[in-house]
Amino acid sequence: MENYQILGLVGSILLLVFIVPAFMFFFNRPYMMGGMMGYGFMMMGFPFFFMFIPAFILGIIGSLINDRMVAGILLILASIFSLPFGFLGIIPFILLLIAGILALTTKK
Repeated sequence: MENYQILGLVGSILLLVFIVPAFMFFFNRPYMMGGMMGYGFMMMGFPFFFMFIPAFILGIIGSLINDRMVAGILLILASIFSLPFGFLGIIPFILLLIAGILALTTKK
């Protein structure tokens, strides 16, 4: 495996490790935003879950593909999709972005 593939796999797995426990914490406590808001925190967090799935899938596919151009584009897209997760997504964002840049710039 090459450097960009290893960085892409590590970034995707870190995205999975950081984000899934956060969603389990927030979706498990419906009493946190009581009152007139009701279950409003679920509406704010739920769309982010759908952005996590493409980031994880694009990162894994971009890491396993041998074509450098396609892998670089997929890894950069995965890094962009991991940005809405804030502080938890910054490490996977950096790793996926570096992997995408390495895939696009290195010649072999």
